[in-house]
Amino acid sequence: MRLPSGLFLSACIACLCLSGCSEEETAAPSAPRPTRVVVVTPHKLALVAQGAGRIRSRYVSAVGFEVGGRMLSREVDMGAMVKKGQKLAELSAVDYQNKVTAAEADVDAARAALAQASAQEERFRILLGKGFATHSQHDDALKSLQSARAEVQATEANLRIARNQLSYTQLLAPDDGVVTATGADPGQVVAAGQMVVEISGNDAREAVFAVATNDVTRAKLGMAVNVSLQGRLDIAVTGTIREISPEADSATGTYQVKVALASPPAEMRLGAVVVGRVESEGGQEVATLPPSALLQSGGQPQVWVVGQDDKVQRREVKLVEFDADSIVVSHGLSAGEKVVTAGVNSLADGDLVNPETEVK
Repeated sequence: MRLPSGLFLSACIACLCLSGCSEEETAAPSAPRPTRVVVVTPHKLALVAQGAGRIRSRYVSAVGFEVGGRMLSREVDMGAMVKKGQKLAELSAVDYQNKVTAAEADVDAARAALAQASAQEERFRILLGKGFATHSQHDDALKSLQSARAEVQATEANLRIARNQLSYTQLLAPDDGVVTATGADPGQVVAAGQMVVEISGNDAREAVFAVATNDVTRAKLGMAVNVSLQGRLDIAVTGTIREISPEADSATGTYQVKVALASPPAEMRLGAVVVGRVESEGGQEVATLPPSALLQSGGQPQVWVVGQDDKVQRREVKLVEFDADSIVVSHGLSAGEKVVTAGVNSLADGDLVNPETEVK
C-alpha cells in the first residue's frame, strides 16, 4: 500500500527526532586525563659554593742572613728538600773574621789592664795598712780595678758578638721542608734579613682559596670543606676553614680563605691545584621540582596544581634556582600539594585529571 507523500515525510522527521534524542541521552562525560604529578615536599635550601685554590704549607719561613754582605754561594734551588741545620748559602766572611781578631785583641788588652790594676790595688791596700798610703790613693786604685774588670766584661761581650756575626755568614735551614722560592743569587750583596731562601713545611699542608665577596659572607670558621685534586675528583679529603681574611685583596677584590687538611694524600703536593666545595643548609624553605613542571606561558613562572577535586589550576611561583635537572621554588606552593610534571602545555584551567605520583 502506498502512503501519501505528506504522511511519509512526517514519519521521517519523527524518526530523526527520536534518533537525536537517543544520542543526547547516551553521551557520557569526558574521562579524566592520566597525568604524572609530584607531591610538594619542602626542605631547607642547600647553599653550594665551589672554587679553585692551591695547596700551600701552613708554615712558610723566609730565611735570610742576620748580617749583610756579598753572597758567595747558594747550595739549594727551588724544589729541593732540606733538613734542619743543612747549609743553604754562605757570605764572604773576611770582614767578620777581622772583627773577631780585633775583638780578641781588645780582650787581651783589657785582661792585661785588669791584672795591672789588681796588683796596684793590692799594693796600696798593704801600704794603707802600714800607714804609708792614704785612703784617697787606695780608693783611686780600687776604682781603676773596677773599671778594668768592667772593660774586660765589655770586650768579652764584643768578642761573643763578633763570633756570632761570623757564624751568621753560614745560612742554615731552621726546619725540615721544601724550598719554594729563592730571593738572591751568588755574587749579590744582600742586606741583613733579606729573603734568600723560602722554606715551606711539608707536613702541615692546607688549601688556600680566593673567595668572592658574595660567598665569603657564608663562610664560617670550622666549616667543613670537601677538597679534591683538580681533574682527579676521586682524590679528596675533608678539611675545615681555619682562617678567613678580614680584608679583600686590593688587586682581585677576593678574600683569602685557608682550609686546614687532615692527613692529605701524597698527590696533594705543595702547589697542586685543588677544588673546594662547601654545601650547607640555609634558612629558606624551598621545594624542588622537575624542569618539566614549569609552564611555558605568561610573564611569570607558573605550574599546574591539582586540586582536591582533581582539577588543575594555574599557580604562579617564585624560582630560586633553575637548571637542566631541577627547579627550586621558594614561594607559591604548600606542603602536600600535587604539581603536574608532564604534558603541562596541553592542559587548560579546570581540566579533570587522574594524577599518578612519580616515583623518584
